[in-house]
Amino acid sequence: MNAETYDSFGQSSSGTSSLHPSDAIKMQDLVSAIETSIQIESQMNIIKSMNQKCFERCIYKPSSSSLGNGERQCIAKCMDRFQDGLKVVNQTIMQRSKAEAESMHHSAGLQ
Repeated sequence: MNAETYDSFGQSSSGTSSLHPSDAIKMQDLVSAIETSIQIESQMNIIKSMNQKCFERCIYKPSSSSLGNGERQCIAKCMDRFQDGLKVVNQTIMQRSKAEAESMHHSAGLQ
């Protein structure tokens, strides 16, 4: 008797799925929700980092009074530079990912 084994995602050793179509949809929804949650957490970390760096760079004497004009301008410029830097990083990541995908296609003979 040949018993097929299944992994934690319901995929059998022969490549067939033991999941009912509705379960597969639920799993895909769960994966999408997790990906969204990771993206949100990443964005929150970026904002936290930007706030911390710009505060350290621009606020010299924290007080209960409002920010001075110079501090406001410094924060605005700092945030702009931070966001510009993120754009460059994201563009570089996208370019590298695209080049890597194209390289994989070419090396696999899928031109």
